[in-house]
Amino acid sequence: MKKFSFITLLSAVLFTFSCSNDFDVAAPWKDIPVVYGLMNIQDATHYIRVEKAFLDPDANALEQAKIADSLYYDNLTVQLERVSNGQLFTLTKIDGNLVGLPREDGVFATEPNWLYKIDSSVIKLQAGETIRLKVDRGDNLPEVTGETVILNKGKLRSPDPNTSNNFNFDYNIDTKLSWSGDPNAKIFDAKLIFKYAEITGQQVEEKSIEWNWARGIRNENNSSEIIVEKKGREFYEFLKNNIEVKSGVTRVFQGIDVEIIAGGTELEKYVNVALANTGITGSQEIPTYTNLSEGKGVFSSVNYLIAKNILLTQRSRDSLRNGFLTKNLNF
Repeated sequence: MKKFSFITLLSAVLFTFSCSNDFDVAAPWKDIPVVYGLMNIQDATHYIRVEKAFLDPDANALEQAKIADSLYYDNLTVQLERVSNGQLFTLTKIDGNLVGLPREDGVFATEPNWLYKIDSSVIKLQAGETIRLKVDRGDNLPEVTGETVILNKGKLRSPDPNTSNNFNFDYNIDTKLSWSGDPNAKIFDAKLIFKYAEITGQQVEEKSIEWNWARGIRNENNSSEIIVEKKGREFYEFLKNNIEVKSGVTRVFQGIDVEIIAGGTELEKYVNVALANTGITGSQEIPTYTNLSEGKGVFSSVNYLIAKNILLTQRSRDSLRNGFLTKNLNF
């Protein structure tokens, strides 16, 4: 369950909704399901989080949030349906704390940390198919449903990892990062991971630093290629600002990993609405979007495009070693 900027934003908005103090204190008690699920065809296991928020004029929301029984449903059935043939898969309830997915400390109770899971070998997701989430809360409450189209990972186009088309960071020329995405992918984050070895005497230490190349890139025109460009100088400035100058240390460049994460239509809409009123002139009330039939949250699809160990052109290696911004880093 990797985190990235628009997923982090998503979680923050869900948190804001759950803890809002703006509810009408005269309103009757109301059960509100909150669902969070991002399906990734590359994951070995898929997880869905289902909780409940509530409007209760007789209770303190912050105090209730610390009580696990107030967050979870007693009789819950979570299923995924393959819409093309109606095939149903029932998810298993687990404690995320026991499988390496602990809940971060904060307002909400952390134990237990109930999630619903299904192994990829069971459901065998296919790119392009529609999957429907079905949540039965029992007690004759309305069923919660949502749909998403499963995304494919796309392909890195520039630089092309299958050719000698390496990164060229010329100080005064734009460097292009481009990829083809699934037509149903509407929002993207991209980052570069710069890897190097640091040698001190006989000691060798592997290191890396992450450069957020782009965040929240939209594909509003359904383009077949997404392109994001930066001046080559920014690469050397990034290294200068994030690698410490040390005497007696030699560094060896090892490669650059490219990681691009794509989000589906539902996630893109969710992020758009969350950002709508956060500017200087925005109102204090954050509007909410959900693709669920009941309650709040989002059910969508994501996918990761990863290309490892892309090299630098000889010209860029020379600039890394001798350029005025990075020559003191001893590459």
